[in-house]
Amino acid sequence: MINFFVYLLLCNFIFSQEKQSINALKSILQTKEVVQYFDGIFNYLGVTIEETGESFTIHHDGNTMEFNSGINEDKVEFIVPIREQNIKNMVSHAKDGRISDQESWRILSVLFTPLTKVTLKSPVLSVNWRRKIAGIEDLTHVYLLNPSGKEANKHSLIYVKGQWLVLNGIHGEPKRTYRMSPDQALEYQKKIFSAMKKDSFIGWFKFSSWYKKWRKTCSITH
Repeated sequence: MINFFVYLLLCNFIFSQEKQSINALKSILQTKEVVQYFDGIFNYLGVTIEETGESFTIHHDGNTMEFNSGINEDKVEFIVPIREQNIKNMVSHAKDGRISDQESWRILSVLFTPLTKVTLKSPVLSVNWRRKIAGIEDLTHVYLLNPSGKEANKHSLIYVKGQWLVLNGIHGEPKRTYRMSPDQALEYQKKIFSAMKKDSFIGWFKFSSWYKKWRKTCSITH
């Protein structure tokens, strides 16, 4: 019986800590600079917390970000699984209402691979002839560079049997390697998100033209 009460107290403590973190996240996501930072990356972002299974949706309307419980999978553009510590870190990075280059890297490190996975699920990006026209190689390594010059977040992109695989870490022999700063990664995500929302021939043609120029600034071929 004592163990049961200890368990209940522990669950209550974890829930209380989690709600404090989420409330803190809600607070910092309303600051002007943070709202601008995420503008153009998503309209509806689904978030799941790995430890508890709790889920919520962040709606970015261009001026504010609103939180809603649960996830409507037909509405959200991306679903990102994060850990409680990720929330605490994000709150810490943006608590002053500003985001430095180093803080940007840490925030993007949480979102970097999940956003890439969901983005590449777009049917447009999975069609082989479109991939070839755009000049996108079938095996690439991608590094999100830390401004300090130390560690980097990294993943591998592999196109196989009509779909993209996004793997944490470095795998295989790449045909192209990207080394992106946080600003370059943000620019790419905003450009491709805009193309996905418009989803028109002209929109994808413009994105392809921009992409071929952009990649020269942050990648090499092998």
